[in-house]
Amino acid sequence: MSSSASPLIDQAGVETVVASAYAAGRAALDFEFLWERSYAPLPCLAQLAVGDEVHLIDPVEGAPLAPIAAMVADPDFTVVMHAPSADLTLLGMQFGTVPQNIIDVQLMAGFVGLGAGQGLSTLLDRVLKVRLDKGEQYTDWSRRPLSENQLTYAAADVENLFALSDELASRAEQLGRAAWVSEEHARRYGPDSRWTPDPDESWRRVKGQGKLGPRDRAVLKAAAGWREREAARRDKPTSWIVPDRTLLEIARRKPATRQALMNERGLPERMRPQDADALIEAIVAAKDAEPIPLPAAPPAEVQARLEILAPLGQVLVGARAAEVDLAPTLLATRDEVESHLVYAMTGATDRVSPLRSGWRYELAGSALEDLAAGRIALACAPTRPYLREISPGQEIH
Repeated sequence: MSSSASPLIDQAGVETVVASAYAAGRAALDFEFLWERSYAPLPCLAQLAVGDEVHLIDPVEGAPLAPIAAMVADPDFTVVMHAPSADLTLLGMQFGTVPQNIIDVQLMAGFVGLGAGQGLSTLLDRVLKVRLDKGEQYTDWSRRPLSENQLTYAAADVENLFALSDELASRAEQLGRAAWVSEEHARRYGPDSRWTPDPDESWRRVKGQGKLGPRDRAVLKAAAGWREREAARRDKPTSWIVPDRTLLEIARRKPATRQALMNERGLPERMRPQDADALIEAIVAAKDAEPIPLPAAPPAEVQARLEILAPLGQVLVGARAAEVDLAPTLLATRDEVESHLVYAMTGATDRVSPLRSGWRYELAGSALEDLAAGRIALACAPTRPYLREISPGQEIH
C-alpha cells in the first residue's frame, strides 16, 4: 500500500475518498486523537485505507469528518478497525454515530487462539510477520506541521488491516467459529450499542457507588448527572469538575448550603458560585427522589453455595476456553460466571449474564448449570486442559 503524500484538508477531497471507499465496499479506519484535557476525544488525524491506498485526513486543518461518520453508520458498508471503542466514542460524541458493520481484528484474534487484548503491532507480527515502527507512539497529534515520520507511522496503523482481517476470518472459518465472531461483533458493535454517555446513568461508573445506601445512591445519581452535563458544557474531563471520591462524600453528607459544599475535600477551589448553587439544587431535589436499592442479595443458603461453586465455575470456564484455545475473557468474566450460577440455582433473571444463550451457553453456560445441579464434578487431569468433567458415579482414573 501507499499513503497520500500530504493529508486531505478540504471537503471535496474527503468526499472523493469516501466515494471510492463505497465503490470498494469496505475501508480500514483509525484515528489519532487527544483525550487528556477534554470531555470528548479531540480528533487530530483520520487514517482511511481504501483498496491499496491509505489516505490521511486532517481535521485540525479543517477536513470534515462527517462523511466518515456517515460511512461508519451505513449498514451496507464494512469498516475494519483495531480495538475501535475509543474511535467509536469519538464519532458517537461528535456526530451521534451508531456503528452498523464493524470488524474488530483485536476481537477476532481472541477467537482463533491469539489471546485477548492484543496490540496491533503484536498481531501484525504474529499473523503477517509485519513489524511496525513504534517511534511516534506518544506523539502530540494536535501539533502542526506533522513530519514525514509521523505521517508514515499513522498510515501504518491501517495499511495492513485488510490482510490481517482476511487472515483472521479465514482461521475463524476453519475452526468453525465464524458464527461466534459474528455474534460477538453484533453484541459489541451492533445497532443497539451506545457510544455517548448518558448523564442519568453516569453514577454507575463512579467507583465505590456500590457501598452507598439506597438514599445516598439517589443523591449520587443527581450529582453525577449534573457533573456529566457540566463536563460536556465546558468540554473538560469529569474528574476536573468533581472527582469521584468527592462525589461519593457529597452523596453521603448531602450538603445543603454553598459553604457546606465548599468544605468538601477535593472540590475545585475556584468553583463558580452559580455552579455550586446548581449542584446544591440537584442534591436537595434528590433527597426526596426514589431511593435506588442495591441488587437483591441471593438467599443465605444460595450465597453459601456460591462461595464454593464460584471458584469451581471459574475453573470450569477457564478449562472449557483452554480446550478450544479461546481467550477466557471472551467467554465470561468472574461476575458473569457468578451471575449465571445464581440464575442456575434460583432462576432469578435480574442479573445479566451472556452465558444464557448463543455460543457461550453451548460452550460453558450449560456446563455451569450442570455443575450447580450436581450433574458433573471436576477432577484434575494430566493433559490439557488439565481438568476432567465427571458424571456422578463415574470412576476417576
